[in-house]
Amino acid sequence: MSPEPATGRLRWSRSIIIKLTKEIRVGCDKRSQIFVVKCLNNSNSPYVPIDQNMVAKIYDPLYHDFSFNDEDPFLGVDYDYTHECAAYMHLSNLQGSVIPRFFGSYTLTINLGENSRHVRLILIEHIDGLSMDRLNPEMFPREERQEIMKQIINGESSLYTKYGSRLLDDRNPSNSKKEKQYHPGVAISPLLRWNVVYRRQAYFHEWIDWPWQAWLEAQYKDTEATITAEQREIWAIEDWMLEAKGPPPIE
Repeated sequence: MSPEPATGRLRWSRSIIIKLTKEIRVGCDKRSQIFVVKCLNNSNSPYVPIDQNMVAKIYDPLYHDFSFNDEDPFLGVDYDYTHECAAYMHLSNLQGSVIPRFFGSYTLTINLGENSRHVRLILIEHIDGLSMDRLNPEMFPREERQEIMKQIINGESSLYTKYGSRLLDDRNPSNSKKEKQYHPGVAISPLLRWNVVYRRQAYFHEWIDWPWQAWLEAQYKDTEATITAEQREIWAIEDWMLEAKGPPPIE
């Protein structure tokens, strides 16, 4: 493994010492190796906490998922590392609420006898708990499930808005006119994007046992005045949508 990670620009000269305390997802054919870690010394990076667990995502080409790029695993890990760093930086105002807090990116030195190699890693907030797909919806009363769904809608809407603001950067030639039309970089009322005909709620059908559209309209009635004529045209409800068969709709 002679190639080194792609060169970059150091924003600050800093170093920390971390201890790996628990495996989350490790092994071959993974796009990153994920551990729970603790910072033992943050004298050069005081904003990295030493009193709490963090998550380290290590982008090691030796264990990378070769199906992603079977010709050059170094390119694959560099792609994953740079894109995830960019995403956390672009979504900085959503950290700690919609997404975990981001504590920076680092180069990890791995010593192998007299030799060493370097791999990239990022540190993010550790959120203790189970993901929704590992929870039993029947254990939660309807009121709690409704609050969970509202948080999902609010979080997804915030991400959607931030993604659109990125597409508005005309310096990026890959940003097509159609993409910018659907991602204008401004808030879009959930009354449009989460309308029952678009079936986004169907991904969470096990959590929903109430009339979706009526609930949505009651929760986001105050956003109706923000909807523009152009947005109504883009997110218009066509006849074929009402007739289309898809995931079981929640009426």
